[in-house]
Amino acid sequence: MSSIIVYQADALGFFLYPTQAFELPLQPGDFNIPYGALIEEPPAASPGFVARTSESGWQLVEDHRQDRLFYELQPAAGDELAIFAEYTTGSQVVVDGQTLRYDGGGPVPAWLISQLPEKGRLLVPLLE
Repeated sequence: MSSIIVYQADALGFFLYPTQAFELPLQPGDFNIPYGALIEEPPAASPGFVARTSESGWQLVEDHRQDRLFYELQPAAGDELAIFAEYTTGSQVVVDGQTLRYDGGGPVPAWLISQLPEKGRLLVPLLE
């Protein structure tokens, strides 16, 4: 039974690893390609980037999936500091009345920041 190398992506399209697809015994020349895998090899990613699938194949995008990011819960008002919360990549949050989500691939959207401003404080969740 012959096989080919295919390139597995996760549910969001981020490259995971190469794997094998085996030929179908009753359909010579056809291969059992795992869901989310592509036959084309992804481009090599330099530090800070990751290969991700798109309609036209693989592309390199900025990789912020492990970055520490924050979003504003409450703007500063008078003597009160702005309140920020730490963002969990892929989670859904409401900012200025809009429901937003960022999966960590591509440029960081404007509603997220990587450094807390001096005139802000971090909301720390209470541990139960």
